[in-house]
Amino acid sequence: MLCSVVSITPTSRRATTRVGQVRDRVRFALCCLIILGATMPSGTESRGFRHPDQRATRVAYDVPRDQAHREIYDTMRQRRVLERVAAAFDLFKLPRRLTYRLTACSGEPNAWYDPRTRTITTCYELIDSISKIAPSKMSSAGVSREDAIRGPVLQILFHESSHALFHMLKVPILGREEDAADQVAALVLLHLSPGDARAVVNGSGYFFAALGKREPLDRSAFADAHGLSWQRFYNLACLAYGSDRRHYGAIVEKGFLPTERSTACEEEYGQIAHAFLALLGPHLRKPPRQGQALRRALARAPLASPPRH
Repeated sequence: MLCSVVSITPTSRRATTRVGQVRDRVRFALCCLIILGATMPSGTESRGFRHPDQRATRVAYDVPRDQAHREIYDTMRQRRVLERVAAAFDLFKLPRRLTYRLTACSGEPNAWYDPRTRTITTCYELIDSISKIAPSKMSSAGVSREDAIRGPVLQILFHESSHALFHMLKVPILGREEDAADQVAALVLLHLSPGDARAVVNGSGYFFAALGKREPLDRSAFADAHGLSWQRFYNLACLAYGSDRRHYGAIVEKGFLPTERSTACEEEYGQIAHAFLALLGPHLRKPPRQGQALRRALARAPLASPPRH
């Protein structure tokens, strides 16, 4: 989540060039990561699905007893949301099997990674709460209901997947793990096809802003392991702008990100991308490759298919 906005000297030309080089390298690495989501087989079972090559992930959809959650179950299963996220993270050489589970949580809207069982659990109640926060049609900022649901759902799944990577691959972290998980999730989301990336980023931003408006700011809020929702909003906005100032220029032009913060976003993005390549790149099954074929394949990746509710 976000630190306080401070005045930072704009990035030098040499640093900008370095950031551009790192951006190109991380783009190809993340292309390799996300493209696998486009190779999922069409026939999958709802419970205990395993990939044909027996790689290190599996998914499970628990049938909900609450009929109010049945639509979520049907939509997530039909769109193979967990399978697609799991397939993307199958590209990492995980030492043990990682499980993605969608289940009921006794009324608690939550998602978490359990290192003891190596399971990422997403609650029906969480997706239901996201649906209730989403606008009925279109927000005043132009975010559709569909994007306001699929954005945070994917962000949360990638965030929890990042915790799993840190634990299973023993990735060193300097700083708060929650912040690092947000950063990895943002990098992956930003490397969907341009249209999908913008839609998912907008949806995630809407979710963080909506939570921020209702979040109590007492002293205990600052002691939480997670940053405040508004901090997460601005961090995501900064990474998006830093990844492509032209594509995400409206973030600054429309005042969603303070100019004082925006001047350092390209370098901030470059630092995070460099850390991703250095710490997670060696664990990829296939090394990053260059070529327009990867870009075209990434543009066709269906990973951003939204769960409707």
